[in-house]
Amino acid sequence: MTYRDHDYYEPTKPIEVKGGIKAKSKRGSFAQNWWAKRWVKTLESFDIGARLSRGKSYARKGQVSSIKIEAGLVRAKVQGSSPRPYSVTIKVRTLTGSEWERLAEKLVLKPIFVAKLLAGEMPEDIDAVFKETGLSLFPENLEDLETDCSCPDWSNPCKHIAAVYYLIGEEFDRDPFLIFKLRGMDMDDFMSILGKSSGLETVGQVAEAGILLGMPEDEKENEKEVEEAPFSPEPLPLDPEAFWGISQEVSGGERGLTLKANIPKVPAALPKRLGKFPFWRGEEDLLEVLEEIYRKASPAGMMIFLGEKK
Repeated sequence: MTYRDHDYYEPTKPIEVKGGIKAKSKRGSFAQNWWAKRWVKTLESFDIGARLSRGKSYARKGQVSSIKIEAGLVRAKVQGSSPRPYSVTIKVRTLTGSEWERLAEKLVLKPIFVAKLLAGEMPEDIDAVFKETGLSLFPENLEDLETDCSCPDWSNPCKHIAAVYYLIGEEFDRDPFLIFKLRGMDMDDFMSILGKSSGLETVGQVAEAGILLGMPEDEKENEKEVEEAPFSPEPLPLDPEAFWGISQEVSGGERGLTLKANIPKVPAALPKRLGKFPFWRGEEDLLEVLEEIYRKASPAGMMIFLGEKK
């Protein structure tokens, strides 16, 4: 099979998609972190000529209407010039259970890696650990990757596949552990395997071991002191006023209320805990928009609370 552009053909104009998945990248590179760049590098290793740039254009215009990631498989719909969207599949070779166990045995020897994984960070040297066990985290050749599209283009990958591939690269920036899922293992399941390989009972113990091993000695002592300090958790108060921190004052036989209010140091803290949303479809970043709304609303709410504004 060849991937070269032997013949020139007139590009067709795709049908616009309403509510399609749009790349957040408007120009330049699609990937920010090293793991996402490694994924994109695999696509760009195929010599498919101008189809790469057309794939980028499709991704940025929102021509991809849906993407579903499963273990070892990506399914997507891409709108081209034909009225019916094209079906795209990207298959990635999954690792076997024994291969994941071998990997876990290597990783527990470097528990700081485990701590980074739990913190949502993909350790840059993790690929070396994969290679020590004769494996690869990312697809490296045609045996690890199989792509297909229902479009009439003879090239494989085509521009529709390229568009989906680039969007997945952006999604890896948001959630680096999707590559684990593509390789056939959910992160929670893998952490359980790590716990068994380390002889620890829980994932938390594995993480704690990794964090402590990565700490300077003085920080380890501080951590130990915190662990040994007595702690007596108190039950939450049942009274609503006590729960919300409303203090009661009695003056002149009348019952009054004293309320406290503060402007949050971090705007939109609760929405931010949700993280970035999968496969962005809007023109603007939702969390950035919410952050600006919260930032403006907090002072206005404080003035209302103080009775300075109605």
